[in-house]
Amino acid sequence: MVNDTVVRVRIPPLLDVATYISLVVMSLIAARTLPTMDAQLTLFGLFAVYGLLYHFVFRAGYYEKNPVLYFGLQLLVLISLLLLQPPFVDGINFIFLMVSIHAALVLTRNIASLWIAAYFLVISTFIFITVGVDGFVAISFYVVAYAICGVFGHILQQADLARQHNQQLIEELKATQQKLQELAVVDERNRLARDLHDSVKQQVFAISMQLSAARTALSETDKAYQPVTEAEQLAQQAGTELTTLISALRPPSLESKSLTDAIKEYVNEWSRQNHIEVQLKIDSAIVVDQQVEQALFRVLQEALANVARHSKADRVGVELKSENNEIMLTIEDNGVGFDAKQTAKGIGLHSMQERLITINGKVDVISERSKGTRVVAKVRRS
Repeated sequence: MVNDTVVRVRIPPLLDVATYISLVVMSLIAARTLPTMDAQLTLFGLFAVYGLLYHFVFRAGYYEKNPVLYFGLQLLVLISLLLLQPPFVDGINFIFLMVSIHAALVLTRNIASLWIAAYFLVISTFIFITVGVDGFVAISFYVVAYAICGVFGHILQQADLARQHNQQLIEELKATQQKLQELAVVDERNRLARDLHDSVKQQVFAISMQLSAARTALSETDKAYQPVTEAEQLAQQAGTELTTLISALRPPSLESKSLTDAIKEYVNEWSRQNHIEVQLKIDSAIVVDQQVEQALFRVLQEALANVARHSKADRVGVELKSENNEIMLTIEDNGVGFDAKQTAKGIGLHSMQERLITINGKVDVISERSKGTRVVAKVRRS
């Protein structure tokens, strides 16, 4: 959990590079002003500690859990550097300025101001102790420098927050665009379904009625009786196919029904129309987003349409379950089957695959001649 005093932002690459360069350069300059080797080694060690804390705690984001601990440790390191009393105090102060920018970058404004004030008080106190009143001019300059660093860090923070906000808006726009595209497809399907229902289906029904009337007017001995009867049957079959097609184009509204309810309703109606027994096994607790619902529902429609047209089955099993963080839809029939390697694409596998790819899923068709067919669609939960 992120501490409520922290603002989660990205560390700018240039600030990152400037921090490392300043550590190296200022440590070398400050070390040259120390009189003994032990003092120089101690200074290098303290600078190394500062750099390691920055690299492994600040850059890695671990400071977020306890920013007081991180910035407090860095303050202790800098105080220890001052206690070495290097003549080149400005080198140490430059590191104070850098950590002030870090604080203003990742902390809320009020908390960052407190830390920057603490850094300023530490360096000012050291100057008064070592220089006295003559250090007033330097301290006055430091007031401006620390204020600028605080403002600079805050500007970097706000710039990154604006970048994050813009990125979020872009992602929302992409999601909205995708939904609009889906709605456009649904609207086009609905329009086509209405056109088929209002024109073609009515004409096929009228043809069927005319052929029925003609068959009734003929006797079975007439030469035209058999062709008329066959034509009537073909017209009725075409009407049934149109009903199935219209239902596929304009499925039950998944917005007003859950996926499980829509599957149950569709399968029961399909079973009634095609006189094929269906065994349903549905996990009603499964909840997925609209895009996954639409894709799985279309796979169900295409698989059942293939069963009705090609399988010669009298029993179908439909199962929807959640397993190993995946949603799995299985449609299995006891029909004649086919050679899946040679003819799978001809029965709509390509179309099913396309639907599942859009939601990071996949579909497998397993079939052998005389052993039925099993269609398995899998979608990994996000």
